[in-house]
Amino acid sequence: MPAPPLQTSRPPTARLRTNPESLRVFICDDDMDFATELASALTASGFEARTLAHGKTPKEIFELFAPDIVLQDIFMPPPDGYEMINHIAQNTRHKHVSLALISGADSNQLETAQLFCAARGITPVAILQKPVRLADILNVCMSHPPRRMTSQTEHPQANA
Repeated sequence: MPAPPLQTSRPPTARLRTNPESLRVFICDDDMDFATELASALTASGFEARTLAHGKTPKEIFELFAPDIVLQDIFMPPPDGYEMINHIAQNTRHKHVSLALISGADSNQLETAQLFCAARGITPVAILQKPVRLADILNVCMSHPPRRMTSQTEHPQANA
């Protein structure tokens, strides 16, 4: 069942220019209406956002986009949220990624997902049950530490 529209207090402002220092948010949710609306709101708030609409599998998008934050739905077609959590946990280079669980699942299922994360060494930064308020998602994203620059992004000519 699709999630209801995000509750906003005002319409998003004009789209901000993408900044290389912007935090990257991957919205891994099969409800494309919800994901697209959320991506637009996050982009208008200064984040760089990607959804599953970008033509690749969730794992491919995750690897290519290298997000700072993943807004992960639990129940979706394979790979589901549990498979994505495993994927994130299996590689130490993903340790900087913040994971927020956002799902229409009931509280027992969300608790199970939280325990699943804990068993893999991941502590979700938030667990939000749909319908969710845009302000709550923005708070999660804005509380993420600033994007760390790597040696390649700090000195691109040195690696050319």
